[in-house]
Amino acid sequence: MMRARQAIIREAFQTEVREVELPDPAPNQILVAAEYSAISAGTELAVYTGTHQWLKDPLLPDWKFPFRSGYSAAGRVLKVGRDFPGGWVEGDRVSFPGNHASAELLTLGHERCRIWKLPNNLSFEKAATACIARYGLGAAIRAGITLGRSAAVLGLGIIGQFALRCLIAAGASPVVGIDAVAMRRQAAQAAGADHVIDPTRGDVKEQLADFLGTRGAEIVADATGIPDAIPTAMSLACDAGQVIVVGSPRGRAKEVNFYDDLHRRYLEVTGAHGNMLFEPAHTRLAGAWTIDKAQQWLLRQLARERLSLAGLITHTITPEQLGTAYEGLLNDKEHYLGVLVKWV
Repeated sequence: MMRARQAIIREAFQTEVREVELPDPAPNQILVAAEYSAISAGTELAVYTGTHQWLKDPLLPDWKFPFRSGYSAAGRVLKVGRDFPGGWVEGDRVSFPGNHASAELLTLGHERCRIWKLPNNLSFEKAATACIARYGLGAAIRAGITLGRSAAVLGLGIIGQFALRCLIAAGASPVVGIDAVAMRRQAAQAAGADHVIDPTRGDVKEQLADFLGTRGAEIVADATGIPDAIPTAMSLACDAGQVIVVGSPRGRAKEVNFYDDLHRRYLEVTGAHGNMLFEPAHTRLAGAWTIDKAQQWLLRQLARERLSLAGLITHTITPEQLGTAYEGLLNDKEHYLGVLVKWV
């Protein structure tokens, strides 16, 4: 047995850190300890504020308060069950879709039972962001050919930042970031964005056209999580362009003219949820990508710094500060962007 700490959302706008006892791994389990976990603001804030749609779904018992938030961590293997596959040994440095907890028991067959070995030169801090990064990577994968194609990312929160950074790593050019928050635009520029746009300073469509010298970008990634932003994203694409929805748009859009805004312009609008993108039914469309291939690519690019984290991590907190971080991400967007929870 070992004691572990878990940072949880007890109820809407309430967090706490609790201690639990974890048994030794069963034959089909592996015990991993986290050095760092990373906050995924969209999903976690939707739960923290009580607005996530799955909280009301009776078929999803895990999505109820008290809720164990987080799905991106890095640390070390502690113990391995005798029948657990993969040749893992104590001390292996790994990335895994962990909750905010000091240690986790992963059970073979569970959807969260995935682990990836870290490159030797990749730090735990950087690796902790890798599972979140996959949700932004969907834009580059869904687009297909990215090399030399212009791209714009609407919404520069954590998912939008990774969409932009993965598009840069995949050779898109020029790449433009769009957000009303100055700090987020600065972070995008630190990562190599060719241009950023403040939507409060004039018509976004005109600003984008002025920079590109063409009517719209070839690839537009919407990472706002706002349904009404998708028609805006469509308006920013060139004729026959691609619009890829990487942020989860919780709700319904009010006004979409499908003839003038989509059909007549020959646009392609696709979803790119970070989980479904790699399901077997989708791998043909996604270019034979699997979740393992995606995570290994992300870890390698983070280690090589081809995938930049410049300007992204604004805070490293203790588990007890989780509620403070959520409030900052909600209400202080000029200072909060990427947040790591330090466990050791």
